[in-house]
Amino acid sequence: MTKDELKGYFDKGMVALKQALDKGGAASKEALDKAGKAATKFGDESILKIEIQQFKSQIKKDKSALGELACKAFLEDGAESLAASDENVAKILESIKKAEDDIKSREEKLQESAVKN
Repeated sequence: MTKDELKGYFDKGMVALKQALDKGGAASKEALDKAGKAATKFGDESILKIEIQQFKSQIKKDKSALGELACKAFLEDGAESLAASDENVAKILESIKKAEDDIKSREEKLQESAVKN
């Protein structure tokens, strides 16, 4: 084998190696992009689910506060009724309604995310 033939084989090998590395690099980049998008999606969905749980917890606290308010009004203050227009009752009901709306909003975002994928 001559020096020129050897150089020709070497050059062909280098071209093949470069093409393989280019393909491998492109495949790796694509895989990393997909993994990054999946991680972002998972993170976003996890945040929404955590927020939903926090709003549900807030609703439970508000309902407990409403119950305590009612017990105090009826048992300690001798009230015969409790109206939604009462300032304290209205604040609690407003908080519950807002939390329910926030839950609905987060659940819609989760559904939109599921539809996209």
